[in-house]
Amino acid sequence: MTRYIIRRAIQSFFLLWVTTLIGFTVYQAAPGGPIQFLDDDPTSTAADSNRLLRLYGLDRPVPVQYVAWLAGEDWLPEDPSWRSGRCLSDPERCGRGIVRLDFGRSFFFKGRPVIEVIAERIPATFLLGFSSLVISVLIGVPLGIFAALNRGKMPDHIVRLSTVMVNTVPHWWLGLLLLIFLGGFLNLVPLSGMQTVGDGSVTDRLHHLILPATVGAIGGLIGFSRILRFEMLEVLNLDYVRTARAKGLKERAVVYRHVLRNAIMPFVTGLSGIFLLILSGSVLFETVFSWPGMGRLFITSVNARDFPVMMALFVIGSFLGILGILMVDILYSFVDPRVKYDVAR
Repeated sequence: MTRYIIRRAIQSFFLLWVTTLIGFTVYQAAPGGPIQFLDDDPTSTAADSNRLLRLYGLDRPVPVQYVAWLAGEDWLPEDPSWRSGRCLSDPERCGRGIVRLDFGRSFFFKGRPVIEVIAERIPATFLLGFSSLVISVLIGVPLGIFAALNRGKMPDHIVRLSTVMVNTVPHWWLGLLLLIFLGGFLNLVPLSGMQTVGDGSVTDRLHHLILPATVGAIGGLIGFSRILRFEMLEVLNLDYVRTARAKGLKERAVVYRHVLRNAIMPFVTGLSGIFLLILSGSVLFETVFSWPGMGRLFITSVNARDFPVMMALFVIGSFLGILGILMVDILYSFVDPRVKYDVAR
């Protein structure tokens, strides 16, 4: 088991490095950059553009920029042509590379360290994502079990019809309608933000959170209920379930000890995507509800061509996705003993 975890961890780090290499190359090939807004300034000259390119180190070859971004400026030769102008003028501002958790300084946010800009948004994104996940699990899992145990009956038809109808509507658009109706006309929920200016109490934060978290939970709720219903129907028809019932076990014991344990495997698989969603942020939901999370930060950085922030969010999102897959592989061995046996062998 330990060898398997170490091997998968090494593979994950290699995959993450390849992802950063591809992402950095793509971002460098994209048009724009920190000097694009100088084109609209009639007072700017070519010297101003060259000075900014030199300052940010964007006049260097892409491989050199990648090494400086990945490992730090101190890995480059002492030749001034290899160093950025910002590093030469202020050595303390030399980037140490993302391997040392230094993502550089933002172009748009007045030269602030990128990690500080992102750290300000992580709590809001985590709060919204985790709240949506809790609501999805607490409602979606029992709903799927209830529908499976009542297959072909009226409760099953109601659950299936309602989930299909809700799933046909874009969730962000549904959230916008609810925001207009509940917040605009009925004044039951706040229209935007994470808290009221000057308040910030727990009650006020929960008041702002309830609608975004509920709308964000719709997708997971529907997915969990459908997956569990389908998997439980598959397991309920297996021989060992009929044997357990023939032995005289109570229906509750049959469902939770035999059926649910095997039907929940696809749910564990979906945890990788859920884990990524919790911390990477939802661009649509955070934009609709004006939630100050990482999703809105990504939109801001794209519009401003803030490459350091964009690349940092890309790397963090890739890391969380790969970490989520690694966690699922490990969780399999605890949920299903057969997987543990195969891994150990």
